Amino acid sequence: MAAAPRARHHGNLNLDQAVAQLINAGAFKGTGACPYQVITSHLVAGLVFGPEASRARSAGQYRVDPVIEIKGALKRIGTVTRATGWTREDIEAVSNKNDWWQALEAVFSAEHALKHALATFQSQLPGKTSRSSRGRAGRLHIQAVARATATAWRVLTGRLPAKDNKKFYGLLLAAVATVFGHAEKEPNWESATRIAVERLKRSQAEPVGSSPALVW
Repeated sequence: MAAAPRARHHGNLNLDQAVAQLINAGAFKGTGACPYQVITSHLVAGLVFGPEASRARSAGQYRVDPVIEIKGALKRIGTVTRATGWTREDIEAVSNKNDWWQALEAVFSAEHALKHALATFQSQLPGKTSRSSRGRAGRLHIQAVARATATAWRVLTGRLPAKDNKKFYGLLLAAVATVFGHAEKEPNWESATRIAVERLKRSQAEPVGSSPALVW
């Protein structure tokens, strides 16, 4: 019997949009945790400390993309500056600033400096290519994101993602695209999820202290 063709999961959602859709769809009912915080914290831990990310770095192929990292920093800082309803010029015009105003001014100044740095990097770096879809390191990066996202899913839903869970595949696609950019060739999300789930189940079954790897 011929194998069924692998489904493609289209979409240009970033991670925040994908999480918002899942929240609105009731995917994370019954949890008191913030889905955004759970998912992003697991992604950071997985991409810094996870076993797949560690192997990718050891292969000597991991590179930090300053454009991606600065855009991420600006997005987080922007949540603070937009919430104030003020502009950088408004803050600078305030006289007799106390410690709170000085701290807020520092945030606006940091945002301004990062925007200038971003423009410089964008003008000097070659055209963006996908880091996540090339070679062994690319596959390990995809797997690191899949493992981190599956772990966050378990925290938020109480279970690991099941086979053919389209909601999880959409979240995984958005996570990979947000971290690494959209791949020229779409990865096999089903395979990445299955491997991540198998490894997480195996790590749960291992006795405490049997492995030095960090479990997250």
